[in-house]
Amino acid sequence: MSEQQTFSDNWWIEGDAPVRSAPRAAFLIDGRLTMLEMCVRFVGAKHSISIAAWGLTPDLLLVRGKHHRAGPDGSPEQKTLLDWLCSKGMEKVDLLFWQRCQALSVANVLNYAVSKGVEVRVLLWDTYSLIFPTDARKVHAALESLGVRCLLDDSHMSILNHPAAALHQKAVVVDSQFAFVGGIDMMTEGNGEYDRWDTKGHIFQNLLRLRSDGKMPHGWHDVHLKFEGPAVADVELNFRQRWNAVAQLHELGKDWYLPEPPEQANTTHATIIRPPEHTVGELRIQMTRTIPNRIYNFAPDGIATILESYQRAFANARHFIYIENQYFWRRTFLGLENPALGIPHADMEKLIATLADAIGRGVVVTLLLPDNPNVGREFTDEGLQYLWELCPDAVMLGSLAAYTLGTFHEEPVQDEAGETLSNGERSPTNNRMRYRPIYVHGKVALVDDMWITVGSANLNNRGMRDDAELNMAIVHPRMAQALRMLLMAEHLGLCDEDTLFRIIEVMGQVRLKYCRSNCMIHLPL
Repeated sequence: MSEQQTFSDNWWIEGDAPVRSAPRAAFLIDGRLTMLEMCVRFVGAKHSISIAAWGLTPDLLLVRGKHHRAGPDGSPEQKTLLDWLCSKGMEKVDLLFWQRCQALSVANVLNYAVSKGVEVRVLLWDTYSLIFPTDARKVHAALESLGVRCLLDDSHMSILNHPAAALHQKAVVVDSQFAFVGGIDMMTEGNGEYDRWDTKGHIFQNLLRLRSDGKMPHGWHDVHLKFEGPAVADVELNFRQRWNAVAQLHELGKDWYLPEPPEQANTTHATIIRPPEHTVGELRIQMTRTIPNRIYNFAPDGIATILESYQRAFANARHFIYIENQYFWRRTFLGLENPALGIPHADMEKLIATLADAIGRGVVVTLLLPDNPNVGREFTDEGLQYLWELCPDAVMLGSLAAYTLGTFHEEPVQDEAGETLSNGERSPTNNRMRYRPIYVHGKVALVDDMWITVGSANLNNRGMRDDAELNMAIVHPRMAQALRMLLMAEHLGLCDEDTLFRIIEVMGQVRLKYCRSNCMIHLPL
């Protein structure tokens, strides 16, 4: 596939954000690396931090273990850590805070940023407290007490909107220079049972993830994208549009509004910007969104470019489609765990039919889904069943497969008195294997080692229409192949934790180029 074909294959979406360049980008796989990178940028921030979140836990530790304190002062390990932080642009005062802070929690880190004069704004989904466990008002009060400007976005609370509509975007912008977009919120749920901070190994016993009751939570797999360049302005625009809409809704004073930058590019009815043919250019990236209609004044008719992006990419597929998602619902979920009570959603039926069409022309479709979603497991099963009915021979022919993730731990069996039955020899009768699902929460798709989407949107009616979502689409063969190989290496246990960490760290430092000689299609492992 040539570079010219790549861009003429119609991957991009018109009407919302233009295609931009991104000189640097890195996939931050799982919470440990994502929150570490966020924390580094928060501590080193110079003038602004903007956070749009579904939920937030002020006491959540963003950095744990050796990246907070690698060893005693003066030790080689601690010096290596400090050198690494310096390479990220931290000043001496920031390094002192990092070393002296007892807990690099969300609250402590944002409070430090405020103390330096950084303007910190958090836009938080205002939930129905009787339905959802996250108490947005308590979080709001905690953040305001630190000097953080926090708005509770209740724009969705209307009888005209989906009763469980969520403002689900997970996006961060620091100093108008660094953007983070993906599936990870800086939070925990359920007494720590759903702690977003996890390592790539998702090990069964991890003392850094202990719940408050001393038990171990489920593993948590997720993906975020960090990038620099002109596309950061689009993520910042999305935040500003939502923030100002909420400020206007609540009739707040002018000092609450975010002003337009001096030279804000017009993203309304944006056209596609392509690199010149037969030249080497930087990575191309595009912001895509789901904005429900009748919620925000800046998009009264809504925005559905995430759905359009998925449809177009699946229709373009010629070799393989790889999907990681929390849900795969054909029907609308209204809180009752019975698919028969959910109405089929036209957009999801069409999207699943597009997948079936791809399978029909020889495309291999692979899905990674959670074994233990918080809701809607039967709805996902029904969605898979519907896809199978559209292409009943696909599983037998190896064209369709669905997987989940889990971790195991072997432990000795004890008798009623609590004594170990083992006589020192390993046997099936005196040891047992314990299984714990790894929660697949990432919202990622890859097509033909060419197109990628990473963001907050789930594959259901809410992610495509009814929630506020934010994804980034990328067309770049080397980056697509790299992401696929990183995910496969993690899921199959082909690389250790530190090796994967170093690979992603290097990826975020390299200036990315789009080169015709790299446009090879590599079939999946």
